Amino acid sequence: MNLLSETYLSYEPIRIESLIGEKGASQKNMREVPVGLLKEYAVEDADITWQLKDLFKPKLQEEGLYRLASDIEMPLIRVLAEMERNGVRLNQDDLMGIASELREDIILLEKEIFSLAGTEFNISSPKQLGDILFLRMKLDENARTTKTKQFVTSEEILQRLSGKHPIINKVLEFRGLKKLLSTYVEALPGLVNKSTGRIHTSFNQTVASTGRLSSNNPNLQNIPVRDERGREIRKAFVPEEGNIFLSADYSQIELRLMAHLSKDKAMIDDFLSGQDIHAATASKIFGVTIDNVTREMRSR
Repeated sequence: MNLLSETYLSYEPIRIESLIGEKGASQKNMREVPVGLLKEYAVEDADITWQLKDLFKPKLQEEGLYRLASDIEMPLIRVLAEMERNGVRLNQDDLMGIASELREDIILLEKEIFSLAGTEFNISSPKQLGDILFLRMKLDENARTTKTKQFVTSEEILQRLSGKHPIINKVLEFRGLKKLLSTYVEALPGLVNKSTGRIHTSFNQTVASTGRLSSNNPNLQNIPVRDERGREIRKAFVPEEGNIFLSADYSQIELRLMAHLSKDKAMIDDFLSGQDIHAATASKIFGVTIDNVTREMRSR
């Protein structure tokens, strides 16, 4: 709102930090602000919001976007607010079990990596890892370095070297397990609201440039699902007694759009006949009937 006010109304509103201080441990609570100051701040917020509404409503109408805003985006605000208030239950016992398994696996991986390297070192230190891989084990004569002459050990670099030595895949696995442990398994229980016993994320309607929803504090949309461990973490989110989680997804939405825009007859026919589009494409590429398309053909 402050940015919109400065940009479109040439007016700088009262900053909340001027009332309660900058973010951090010493930041005050709004309850501690004198009522007179609080009144000015609150009334100004309402006034500026109204002025911006008067400014943007005609613009939305000019652009032909008013129905999108009024019929879809605005009603969604109430839905998201209710979702945020309701929160989501977390089975903390399940997470504790996953945590102990992860810690055991990390210790085992650590031992395997030390054995392959021939020495003990801090696997989580990019500098020490780089020295082991590129000075001690000489896995890449032309290894990239940073400005400070430290070897680059990013995931992209390690993926490229994965066939050179078994230690690389072990390090990648070690990093993956450590991230699962710290980012999700250990962090999520700390985000449970003590009074509701649930996690209350924030949903953002206007952050992702693609128009998709995003969530933060915590980001519930990037919990891994491709590997078994990620799926185990997702299982720790449980519905209220007597309810279920419902998962719904568009079927091949991008390819349907492509078929519509390109007017490609073969693609349109495959979609209209209810064929699996990937199997249908594979049958054309490999010159076999759709019944003889193998899983590998479809995947390729």
